[in-house]
Amino acid sequence: MNGDTIKTDDQIEMGAEDIERRGLRLGRVWRDDSLSAWNPKVARQDWEKMMARIESGESGGVWVLDLTRFTRKPIEGERLIEAAQNGARVLSRSMEYDLMTADGRAAFREAIVKAAQESDKISERVTIGKRRRARRGLPAGGSRGYGMPGLLPKPEGWRKGDPRTPVPDGQIEAEREVIREGYRRLLAGESGSAVVADLTARGVRGLNGKPFTVAGFFSMLRRPAVAGLLNRHGDAVGEMVGAEPVVARELWERLCAILDARRTGRPAGKVHVLSNLVFCPCGAPMRGRPAKGVYEQDGAPCREYRCMVGCGRNAIDARVLERAVAVGVKTTLGDPKRAERLAVRAARVRGEKAKLQAEIDRLNTDADSLAEKVHRWGEARVEKAMGPLLRQINTLEARKAGLEEPESPQVAAREVAAEWDRAERAADLEAMRGMVRTAFPRLAVRYRTGWGDHSTERIAWDGDVERPDAAA
Repeated sequence: MNGDTIKTDDQIEMGAEDIERRGLRLGRVWRDDSLSAWNPKVARQDWEKMMARIESGESGGVWVLDLTRFTRKPIEGERLIEAAQNGARVLSRSMEYDLMTADGRAAFREAIVKAAQESDKISERVTIGKRRRARRGLPAGGSRGYGMPGLLPKPEGWRKGDPRTPVPDGQIEAEREVIREGYRRLLAGESGSAVVADLTARGVRGLNGKPFTVAGFFSMLRRPAVAGLLNRHGDAVGEMVGAEPVVARELWERLCAILDARRTGRPAGKVHVLSNLVFCPCGAPMRGRPAKGVYEQDGAPCREYRCMVGCGRNAIDARVLERAVAVGVKTTLGDPKRAERLAVRAARVRGEKAKLQAEIDRLNTDADSLAEKVHRWGEARVEKAMGPLLRQINTLEARKAGLEEPESPQVAAREVAAEWDRAERAADLEAMRGMVRTAFPRLAVRYRTGWGDHSTERIAWDGDVERPDAAA
């Protein structure tokens, strides 16, 4: 229940008086303060609860100030019509809708369709207005973005019309420097998890006062406003007036291209370093996830690695497994006996990379030649011819990136240990996962012998485990 000029509490009072005047009894009061009756993205939980009461027969009907505030979606109106066939009444401030006759239902549907049409028109006008403002370089409103001018959060007790305090220039500049640092480090090839872990350790926080997540940090850096651009539905439609870009547009486009080229979804091991690197006897990869309880040593939430896409029977404590694997990596990669085999493998990988790079260079040369023909061919023809080349280049780049070269065979045991410790401190999980794959390409965990068995004896470093039909 909501109105354009009547407060919600006043609407409730009016409804209670009208229901009493009609000789009816007031049941439950449901309110959706400031929730749109039209926007499909808005979840109106109290509205759903109210409809459940009506449809179940627990409630005899509903009173609303105005039908257009009750719903502007024809599909919701049909739910009410169906409920009325079981005796539910629909009352408003000015009338009662007759949903038991064909003419009454037609009038009811017409009122809802008219309300939905008006909402659509308003939405179109607002969308067009925002796009026109963006083309003129004017922001469309909304909350302040990280590194952007604006107002501090509303203080406790603030009321509409009270003055607001602008964000200090020093705070804005500090946020902008965090953005520039993120660009420098990511464009230099540093992993997002390492950058975010470092910022968190230094006490850098987002606008909500919480540490950045990798996904949130990437989303913040991708905002067009960072490059002084205004965005409407994914398209840069104008440049911001009077706003100094945090980074150059060229850098913004480069970083967006790099992030767009990444695989969708959370990369494996971004939270649990051994996810998808250790296997269950059933053949499925084991993945890290939270577990019940906390660790006694430091009170941190417990974690485990569990077979979730296979048999579902196997699990092991995350800390037990990760600590054992850390020791195993340092010992195995630091063993001089492995040097010769690692050297052969490294040479083979480098050879494959060189072949792929030669093909990439050739395709890039062809692409450059095509780009020079714009004046003769026109942009459309050049873009059409360029498409297959660029797709092939991307394919080869992905194959090249997937070739993982083992650690240098000349690295001594202490250097391997130092490299692992460095990656662990920096939360550089990509480096750690690479070392694990090099040391133990067939890492597996046997089934537990009893409840609570998290012993390291279950780890099969060479992947030699019994199949599930042999494990009782």
